[in-house]
Amino acid sequence: MSALFFVFGQAVATPLQADSPQLLTDFSTAGGYAWGSITDTVMGGRSSGKVAIKQGKLKFSGEVSLENNGGFASMRSQNDPLDLSAYQGIELRIKGDGRSYYLTCRDSTKSRRAFWAPVQTKPGSWMTIRIPFDEFYATYFGRKVPSRKLKLDHVCSIGLMLYDKQAGAFSVELDSIKVY
Repeated sequence: MSALFFVFGQAVATPLQADSPQLLTDFSTAGGYAWGSITDTVMGGRSSGKVAIKQGKLKFSGEVSLENNGGFASMRSQNDPLDLSAYQGIELRIKGDGRSYYLTCRDSTKSRRAFWAPVQTKPGSWMTIRIPFDEFYATYFGRKVPSRKLKLDHVCSIGLMLYDKQAGAFSVELDSIKVY
């Protein structure tokens, strides 16, 4: 399995207070979350992805290959469950390459289910994007699962997924992740 995890970010005590936007991580200090990349190599594909911290920014980059029925690259955190039930959504400060990504969340239900919400980036431009929790939909191995909701009181992973079925290099940077 191709999964490498590194510890980056700033730890956040749970539960969070809902009176103002709360910083989950700004990547400026070590400690807190373990970040890693998972690609289609787990099922025989040839895509690559790596996570790195430079100058207080998390960079996720690599190459998507469609060989061997591949076609995805992802990165995600591993953290203690966060209680985000007092919030409406997630705010990203992101600089992309013009490709469409998915913001992903997982809860601690021990299933392989993930929750996705689309994020369209602009090439080379920093953007602040807010994604309400009600825009996330459940997936199981990339397929939509009806009638499932993210358990906001047990969010144990946040990440990005590139699954646009287009081969080629990709690069995206995150400056911060907040809840609002």
